[in-house]
Amino acid sequence: SLNGTVPGLNVGQAVTAGGELNLQVRGRTSINGNLSPLIVVDGAIYRGSLNDLNPGDIKSVNILKDASSKAIYGAQAANGVLLITTQKGRKDQKPSITYSTYYSTQSPTKKFRPLNRVEFLQAARDIGWRDGYLAPDYTQINPDWDPRSRIASQTRVVEGFDNGTDFDWFGAMTSPGFINNHQLSINGGSKNTTYFMSAGYTKQENWVINDEFDRKNIRINLETKVTPWLTLGANTYGSFSDFSGNSPNITSILLMPPLVEPRDENGDFIINPSGTNTVNGFLEAEAQDYDRRNNISGVFHGIINVPWIDGLTYRVNYSHNYRWNNHFNSNIYGAGLTGSAFKETNSTYDSSLDNILDYKQDFGNHSLGATLIAGRNKIEFDRTRVEGTGFDNLDLGHHSIPQAAVQSVFSNGYEETFSYQMGRLTYDYKDKYFLTGTIRRDGYSGFAENEKIGYFPSVGLSWVISEDFNFEETFIDRLKLRTSYGSTGNLTSRFQSLAIVQATPFSQYIFGDGGSTVNGQTPTSLANPNLTWETTNGLNFGLDFSLWDYRINGSIDYYNSQTTNLLWEQILPEVTGFNAIQTNLGKIANSGLEIILDAQIIKPTPSGFSWDLGFNFSTNKNEIKELLGFDIDGDGKEDDLISSGLFIGESIGAQYNYDIQGIWQIDEESNIPSPFTIGSYKLNDISNDGTIDSDDRKIIGRTDPAYSFGIQNTLKYNNFTLKFFINSVQGGKNGYLGRDNPGRDGSTFEFNMLNGVDYWSPINPNAQFHGLGVSNPLPASQYFSRSFVRLQDVSFSYNFDTSDSWMQSIGVKGLKLYISGKNLITLTDWLGWDPETGIGLEGSSGRPLMKSITTGLQVNF
Repeated sequence: SLNGTVPGLNVGQAVTAGGELNLQVRGRTSINGNLSPLIVVDGAIYRGSLNDLNPGDIKSVNILKDASSKAIYGAQAANGVLLITTQKGRKDQKPSITYSTYYSTQSPTKKFRPLNRVEFLQAARDIGWRDGYLAPDYTQINPDWDPRSRIASQTRVVEGFDNGTDFDWFGAMTSPGFINNHQLSINGGSKNTTYFMSAGYTKQENWVINDEFDRKNIRINLETKVTPWLTLGANTYGSFSDFSGNSPNITSILLMPPLVEPRDENGDFIINPSGTNTVNGFLEAEAQDYDRRNNISGVFHGIINVPWIDGLTYRVNYSHNYRWNNHFNSNIYGAGLTGSAFKETNSTYDSSLDNILDYKQDFGNHSLGATLIAGRNKIEFDRTRVEGTGFDNLDLGHHSIPQAAVQSVFSNGYEETFSYQMGRLTYDYKDKYFLTGTIRRDGYSGFAENEKIGYFPSVGLSWVISEDFNFEETFIDRLKLRTSYGSTGNLTSRFQSLAIVQATPFSQYIFGDGGSTVNGQTPTSLANPNLTWETTNGLNFGLDFSLWDYRINGSIDYYNSQTTNLLWEQILPEVTGFNAIQTNLGKIANSGLEIILDAQIIKPTPSGFSWDLGFNFSTNKNEIKELLGFDIDGDGKEDDLISSGLFIGESIGAQYNYDIQGIWQIDEESNIPSPFTIGSYKLNDISNDGTIDSDDRKIIGRTDPAYSFGIQNTLKYNNFTLKFFINSVQGGKNGYLGRDNPGRDGSTFEFNMLNGVDYWSPINPNAQFHGLGVSNPLPASQYFSRSFVRLQDVSFSYNFDTSDSWMQSIGVKGLKLYISGKNLITLTDWLGWDPETGIGLEGSSGRPLMKSITTGLQVNF
């Protein structure tokens, strides 16, 4: 629901059941460092899955983006902060019970599918066009052409051609998806105690068979005022998720021609249906898979209002989070059909203790505040995995590992710690002038011995202009100017500063003549005792405004930041015995503009009609300023890292490739330079040297969009409410269908592909893509714009009048019915599954975005 509604926040789409979302705030500020925002739930850093949180338990979500607001979190806050606050009870309120449920049907937003029999045989003719069509222009079908000439080496494919087989592999892999959700909560409170309790159940079956998600969750939030000066509270929850089940191997499924089937006449799976090395993709789905992921958490707090000092409070937060996962699997078709099984268990214990001293006091027109924080955080991880391959009998599934011919045991673990101290001073004068200054000291065990501590200062200033100037005769109600500047840090991965050694079979040695084999250790990385924090220094200017009697409210923000000491894996000469070392180098600039507008287009009329409009707009651009600092070619400029796709003065997501000018045609055969052929891409000779090589590449574009916007409309009439949200991203390109696609083999045609690929053939000379089976000598790729406009959310609801006697008789205080749709319409030129994620038609990540229709009910007692 946050996707597209908050400027500067990018929310990736989940295309699997219970899939994780990729969050990003204000673009990319790092190349190899962490890009995910810090998540804070009820005041404690949260490192679990967002899927473990019940959306019904969430009261509010705030995004901290500028340096001053996120500075109190110092390290880890370079990529923004998501502040999530969960529900709590109300004082002096009788118990209030809420039950809600919904059912969603899901289906792909696009209807791509593999080629059917007719289309497949047409593609077979096109791949062998010299035989499939008549010379000299090859536009007339050769009636004597036999498709067997292309599939002669695949016996089953020939049999399928002869008996008319037209199997829908894609249809057999998919089924209609759904989500079913039930939530029950109760909240209330007495004079001194409040409570909120909830329980929920969510079940999802995605469109790919066996892609399922099941979650049970429970939450108890309590707070009580023990004495006039002491308050105690606890926010606790448990989440228990089931991801059991293996989906088919989608890549293998999509490769299968429609002329073959997955099972033989006895109903048994055919291992290699097309007669090639491509294994039947349904074999993976035959695994017995048990995948349970659990999370329990408790955030406990105590608040002391110091009796003798007015305005001084002390708060302690003690947080515990324990996550444990059990994944057991067995498959008779695994390990090259010899059978495989594994059992893996892992657990993570995350605890933190925060001491917070806060002082606030007014002195006439002056208000002064001070906050001191000291805390620590510790994470402990443990993992054990046992595997077995080669089974005579797998009847006991993953319990059969002792019977395996080959058995392996793996284990690992780690411990990492954080410590931090923070001081913040705030001052305001007459609620007109505001000053905030912060300094935070962070320590992290993962950095080098000499650089474990980092310091991150910030300052923020704001001025309520409307308090100093008389705007009473104008349309301006409130005007506030803000600016901030500060530093935040980004963390390295654990162990990156250390010299890592491993004990592997390659480290074994024999000591002395006739000695036994001894396990040794081999160093695999070099230590860097000076590996330090990646630091982002950011400047933010903002303007908040309210206009026309507060009917229009909004804000405009411009930000500009620079990240230095980039965490980078420096390549080393192999003669050193190592190929890389983790180090700091380079600089990246990141800037953008964000606009938010909320307007009351039509105030509530006597008839009960109103219209509210929300609009947001954002841009973001990053630029690489420095990299290694080398000038090997001696041109006076720092060299780009072409092999890594990094270019000075360009975006991190720069697309660098050959410039496609068209496709070589039949009548141009005499002019086609070697090794290009008819049907391959015609590339631009940028260097004008008469040869197409790596010097003829250029910047094609960038993956990141130029801008994005969202429009939210809310229309109400009496008890009816209609909401619809339009999300749009404009600009940005992604490479699509490289040199090996479409058509992976020029000699035979046992592979399939998805429909919608406009490939070259003699009868389709103006196609988008090269010809089938054409082996392009250079990795040229077509690039498509990711621009789209999407009707992302639409809902229509009705709130019943609970004053009716029958509702009052059963205690109903609120009743709402609704129907909603998600991702119903997408306008785009993008050919693949989804323009927002940049996913094409093929590959392991090739899954469509789901659209859904939901019906729901919410009732309050």
